[in-house]
Amino acid sequence: MIACCTFAAPVLEPTFSTCPDLYIEIEGMDGGESVPLRLVFWARGATAKALDGALAADRTVADAERLTSTDDAILYRSIHSADMSTTAVYNAAISHDAVLLAATSDGDGWDVRMRVPDRDALSGFVDQCHQLGVDVAVNSIRDQDQMSRYGFGLTPSQREILTLAWDRGYFSVPRETSLGDLAADLDISQQAASERLRRGLWQLVSNTVCEREPATNCHGS
Repeated sequence: MIACCTFAAPVLEPTFSTCPDLYIEIEGMDGGESVPLRLVFWARGATAKALDGALAADRTVADAERLTSTDDAILYRSIHSADMSTTAVYNAAISHDAVLLAATSDGDGWDVRMRVPDRDALSGFVDQCHQLGVDVAVNSIRDQDQMSRYGFGLTPSQREILTLAWDRGYFSVPRETSLGDLAADLDISQQAASERLRRGLWQLVSNTVCEREPATNCHGS
């Protein structure tokens, strides 16, 4: 199953305070005996000079290195000590067979999407985070088997119109076909095509980007 959670974890908090427009997307996370916790992340919204200085002064960072950059983002590797609560949370996730799929932050908590075996494992992980003093809000839970039945929760008709729209250049800029043309190809009304496309996009986005839903209680569910 896929769970989307928000963690009030302190990692990189001082860097966010120094760079208020910063947005971070985790690309990789691992740890071991010699390196308790290592993050590889893309940073946007701050200059390399500002980030280098902020990370060097960040009390939650043992070491940081700039790896590469693009026009709008900078890739960093940071190492964090074993006594940090975030390191303990990572180890708790491992002990409950949770796998990180995505994690982002703009300084107001960490939005995390992860795969967990079942609700019991998620509940145990959340309980352990609370024992470590880390607040966790579970925003949504999705059954992975149900999601993958047709592919990311799409029905066959939704997948059909999305595939056709992609092939015909409906999402291109400039657009290469119209909604009316898609409807004609599928022998349905333009209104039906619009509704099918909209519902398919909603399913696709909500099951990949993990659109936030009302909080779901993991305890006793």
